[in-house]
Amino acid sequence: MSESSFPPFLKWGSYTSHSEKNPNELEVEPQEIDTFETEYSINVNVKIDGIEMAMPLQSFESNNRQLLQKWQEGISKKKIQVGKKFKLRTWLGTSKNNFPIRRFELVF
Repeated sequence: MSESSFPPFLKWGSYTSHSEKNPNELEVEPQEIDTFETEYSINVNVKIDGIEMAMPLQSFESNNRQLLQKWQEGISKKKIQVGKKFKLRTWLGTSKNNFPIRRFELVF
């Protein structure tokens, strides 16, 4: 068995809340603020509830740029910093075209 030096990727499909009033809540601690790209997505290295992971900010298969935009806004306003924890709330909502879409809210 080989061991990878890369952290596992966060799987958004594991978070199943459909309610904005009762979203899934993750404690996020950025390990770095610079993003990196893979073949599939734009990501950032963070700790989620104490576990180091690569968190996808935008999948290239999706037009949903909401989390990437919120991440960039948080950095520009100096709210997202290495080692400074914040809450990330997520749920599955409905887009204006009546398709399921993942929604995000950052709480500092």
